[in-house]
Amino acid sequence: MSRAELVEQWRERRRARRTRPDQAAGAGTAGPDGFALRRWRRAGVFGADAVRRVERLLHDLVGTPSGTEDEPGWALGTLRQCLDGDPVAQLPSAVRAVLDHRTADHAATAMTVIHACGLPWLTPHGQTRLEHLLGPGPAVLSREDRPSASEDLSGAFALQYALRHDELTGLPRTVRDRILPWAPLGTVDDLVDAGAVTRDDTPWEQRSDPWERNYLKARLAPELIDRETAETIGWQEYVRRERFLDGQETESEEGGLYDLLQRAAEGDTSVLKELEYALPRTVVLRLRHIRDGALTGNWEPDVLADRGLWRLMSALWEPKAAVQPRRSAFHAVAALRHAYDCMCAGDLKKARAQVNRLLDHEDGNPLQYAEALNMSAYLALLDEDLNTALIALTRVAATRQAAEPNLDLIKLRQATPRNDRPHPSNPYLELGLPNQSVVWKQRYRDLRREFADDREEAARLNRAMRRIQQAEQREDWSDFFVLPLDAAVFQLPDEPPVTLVPPVEPMPRQTAPHHPDDAATVRHRAVADLLPTLLNAPRRPDHQHRKKP
Repeated sequence: MSRAELVEQWRERRRARRTRPDQAAGAGTAGPDGFALRRWRRAGVFGADAVRRVERLLHDLVGTPSGTEDEPGWALGTLRQCLDGDPVAQLPSAVRAVLDHRTADHAATAMTVIHACGLPWLTPHGQTRLEHLLGPGPAVLSREDRPSASEDLSGAFALQYALRHDELTGLPRTVRDRILPWAPLGTVDDLVDAGAVTRDDTPWEQRSDPWERNYLKARLAPELIDRETAETIGWQEYVRRERFLDGQETESEEGGLYDLLQRAAEGDTSVLKELEYALPRTVVLRLRHIRDGALTGNWEPDVLADRGLWRLMSALWEPKAAVQPRRSAFHAVAALRHAYDCMCAGDLKKARAQVNRLLDHEDGNPLQYAEALNMSAYLALLDEDLNTALIALTRVAATRQAAEPNLDLIKLRQATPRNDRPHPSNPYLELGLPNQSVVWKQRYRDLRREFADDREEAARLNRAMRRIQQAEQREDWSDFFVLPLDAAVFQLPDEPPVTLVPPVEPMPRQTAPHHPDDAATVRHRAVADLLPTLLNAPRRPDHQHRKKP
């Protein structure tokens, strides 16, 4: 048998052993023979264990496609040649060329094998850096041992070094710019928490994943987020805030921020102290200004402009005198309600003073002015000043059809002898209720108990009760002056208190800080960047050149 045939048989046996690596290991095979070990030395691989591990590495590299079309064929051919039993000195260069087209994980795996086997494929700097990254190497490296910017292409080595020594704030801007496109999201969060990356760095512009872009915006520039985006990234606090501002129901638990805000907006003053504990300092100061303004009825323009605060302001403020409706839209509504409350309380003097202020505000809200004219007509009716009432109601009826029954009542009263005229008041108003209120019986009973010892007041209440009963029996309320014409004009708006809603806070971090998987990704990327430190040929410790004496 010729030498070529013997070599070919040997190669066949090698290929057969590689197809059954687990069986061979389990059977306790002796591994490469001395002939194979001598040939592997040409590639810088020394020792049977190192040969086996390098063969497994090469087998994985050859068997795992890169998915790219530009992977160098010469390099794969060199790897196959080495696996076929003909290791060559070009193996390190071929491994490096193949790894240039593989992932960082592939590179890290290969470099781990190179480091663990002690292969003489690395420069001294490369050896030190690998030991720093993968082994028990020095934690602190000199500037000479650290890669330069041209070697640390992605900034991964600088990043892992900063993470390891808690020096994220010291990363230069150029390094941060190289890091942001690829770094794990958790690591970017580490940079954000350390203040190394701010909104001025606009990191979201450098991320390819849409979710990550929106997430980083929410963390650093929440004002750039809208409700749809917040729902996409699962930012529930932002969604609850927007729902509250839109006047929709929120899922806030009882005693939560939005529950307290809603109750305050409805005029519940008992929650203000508790609300102060739930609001940030700046908003607490605003809340206190609102409460202090109720002492005099004076508030800042931005407070008056927030219609969601009107119910709370109205609950806090009890006017001592006639309100000037010209001061603001809130004061105009407050003046109208104050006049009505005075009528219901039977304080006609205060009611007249307030109605006169409203009549002076003719250029205000037309609906409110119509109600003021209607109230002035009612006060004139109580004084039997029918001509004044007729003039006022004529103006109202021109634009408000609801005032026509009142106008007809005045005209009928003018045509009725004075002694035959019924009592001019509206009995519902005497009970402090709107016209034809369905709760008048309960109100009557409550007032009778309240004024049980006041005969004059009791007589007035009994007269009102009998008039209402008679009207219900006849189903005719035409003798009662209708007031108000439209109860909605007297109502305060049902809106959220915008100025008490805290500003949008940055989205809380959603990743685990300093996660080991993120650190491993950074380390693998750093290892991949070290590939240029591989030698094109191994150092040959078995062929040292002797110096001549």
